[in-house]
Amino acid sequence: MNDFRSFDQIKTNELFITRHKWFLPYYELTDGQFVYGKLSYKKSFKSYAIIETAHGNWTIKPKGWFKRNLLINKGEDETIGTLIPETWKRNINLEMDNGFKGTYLYKKLFSRSLTFTHEMYGDILQITQKPWLIKRPFIITYDQGLKINDLPPFALLALTGVNLILIRQAHANAAAH
Repeated sequence: MNDFRSFDQIKTNELFITRHKWFLPYYELTDGQFVYGKLSYKKSFKSYAIIETAHGNWTIKPKGWFKRNLLINKGEDETIGTLIPETWKRNINLEMDNGFKGTYLYKKLFSRSLTFTHEMYGDILQITQKPWLIKRPFIITYDQGLKINDLPPFALLALTGVNLILIRQAHANAAAH
């Protein structure tokens, strides 16, 4: 049994990510009192992200060795969506198998905030980096009145966005050395 609170019971429109442990860290989506989800990584020959929420568990894995796309799987192997990076932009498109489509994008060139948008509903959530805060590196804001039936679980969307930022940071760090 997991100890995550359902996102339907949230009372605020601002959440944050807390980082735990220095080596092999994991990240929790919280409002300061309750935990709504967890992002951790499996470090082995095939490393991938694991997202745990009250609604279930998901994994985010690369599609293949030399592919840029990431697969979102329910559990380990049931693919429910794909993250597709655009070629000449920083945008990353999310395409779910139920037909839902959205885009993670940086609205400005030197922006520290990643926004998840939908064509019809507009901005759904915004993830802002706080680089000097080690224990709370991200703040997440969203429209609390937004009720979309075909929207994937909010904690999945938020933690997927955090995962994309962490992947981008790892690639930048590897390119710098």
